[in-house]
Amino acid sequence: MPAELPPISYASVIVGFLGFAFTFFTFIRVFWVSMMTMWNAPKELRQLLDNLRTELFGERAYFKNAIKQARSKSRKSTRDPPDIMPLSILSDSIKNMLSDFRTLEAPFLHNDEHTDDLDIEKSGKVSLRGDYGRMDIRRRLRWLHTKDDFMDIQNKVTRMQARRIAYETSDTLS
Repeated sequence: MPAELPPISYASVIVGFLGFAFTFFTFIRVFWVSMMTMWNAPKELRQLLDNLRTELFGERAYFKNAIKQARSKSRKSTRDPPDIMPLSILSDSIKNMLSDFRTLEAPFLHNDEHTDDLDIEKSGKVSLRGDYGRMDIRRRLRWLHTKDDFMDIQNKVTRMQARRIAYETSDTLS
């Protein structure tokens, strides 16, 4: 005659099966999201990187002009006015983000080459569309690993734009 299991054993078995099912379906979900990210990599890469490039270059151009205007308004004083300090800090942040963006973008460019911004500005050829190479499996895997880094830069740029708008608004009101 088989021995009866205590009720706590039944509860333990149910909890064990539920834990296994949760773990299994979490694994399936993560695997599915990773596969969809790799499948959609060419479209996502072009959209995200071109939009991010446009926003970064736009913000950099804005801060260059804003600092230039602030300095021209205060040519009478010998030192930089206090209005320039927040602008230069934000400008430096944009330069750092642009540097991070270029580092992350380099493996996706055609032949892994990228041009320096100084060359672009000197030649007058400002292209806001990247020349991205073919999306082979190596680049798709790299995209899977670096997509979150690009999204992080995108979030930082959005916060920077909010700060810039707040600065413009407070500057206009005063």
